[in-house]
Amino acid sequence: MAATILLFLLIVALCLFFLYALIKRIQLRKTKNLVFICINLLLILLLVVFTGTGKIRSAIATVIHRSAPKQPMEVYGLLFKKPMDGCVKFIHFKDQLIPKIDCCIWMELTLCPAELNRITRRKKYIETTFTKADSLIFLKPFSARPEWWNPQMFDDGIVQLHLQFNPGNEQTLFFSKDSSHIFICDQAL
Repeated sequence: MAATILLFLLIVALCLFFLYALIKRIQLRKTKNLVFICINLLLILLLVVFTGTGKIRSAIATVIHRSAPKQPMEVYGLLFKKPMDGCVKFIHFKDQLIPKIDCCIWMELTLCPAELNRITRRKKYIETTFTKADSLIFLKPFSARPEWWNPQMFDDGIVQLHLQFNPGNEQTLFFSKDSSHIFICDQAL
């Protein structure tokens, strides 16, 4: 923080000096003024190197951390908060590694009824019930889904819970009324 403030003050001093030198061009040729310019440029360069490399290293570390594959339970916790102990079993999982390129987080899992009840009550989902015959209609928006993401496997009475946070972010859950098997698509564009 102190280095950033010092860098800012040096840049301001150098700008003021250049403004003064522009107004009085003849005095710019004096060696005292040239030494002042060189020292200021050297100090600015050193401060940029020290403060800039730290920020660059921090930014690189952040990018590496965000692009590292996440564990299914970690992503589930981000979406629905910490689950009840022993209530979540992941069957399949595909993370959204690069937002805007990868469309969605895909999950297939089983939940105990209490956990299913907890996550469906947390948000104000819009509920729709479909028959198995209507599965082609409700799956159209999910054309980029993995092969294993297949809510059509349920018998009649497929429940869709949908929540749209904004035009590019939405969350959809599919499950059967008599099952704790659930398919989740969390889309963030």
